[in-house]
Amino acid sequence: MAQSLFEVVKQSVTTKAVAEHYGIEVKRGGMAKCPFHPDQSPSLKLNDDYYYCFGCGATGDAIDFVARLFQISNKDAAEKIAADFGLQYDSHIPYVLPKRTATAVQIQKQRERYTYDVLVRYHRQLQEWLVMCAPDSPESDIDPRYVEAIHQKDYVEYLMDTFLTGSLEERTSLCSERNPNIRRIAHRLAQLTNENKTLSMESISR
Repeated sequence: MAQSLFEVVKQSVTTKAVAEHYGIEVKRGGMAKCPFHPDQSPSLKLNDDYYYCFGCGATGDAIDFVARLFQISNKDAAEKIAADFGLQYDSHIPYVLPKRTATAVQIQKQRERYTYDVLVRYHRQLQEWLVMCAPDSPESDIDPRYVEAIHQKDYVEYLMDTFLTGSLEERTSLCSERNPNIRRIAHRLAQLTNENKTLSMESISR
């Protein structure tokens, strides 16, 4: 049975595959830096059927992603994907704009997973610093990472408790795409990742 352009693209190519094909670096868990706003840390979640950015709120399917990325129409985006991926379709079947597949519930679940992942990763790092960077004696210089761990650990645990036991309103607020606390922590994690990469490169070049 002949298939339309949209049907072929939707069934053949995932949003993640499209993003990677057009130069987006996708990290573990389907996270990437969003190309639609200045993104300091990966805030774009790429699923098989749709994408969602926790930073700017951009969302849609593979065709929407390419249309936004290249600033072209959805029809042109679908044709571009079909051409670039070598997909065959019946050009005589009328093109119908796809409906967005990301529901409000799906988006909220993605926000919750992202928020908790950020909190757990940062909390784990703080715990490591408390042990690894603790001063050997009262006369020792205090490592700034140890200071950060002392100052931030209780607060991060408070946010984690809010996530796990808070009211629906508190949880929704915490997982909001523009929550400044989560954005700050995510930015700090990105800084640490970049610092570790720099140290690794310096170590290799020696």
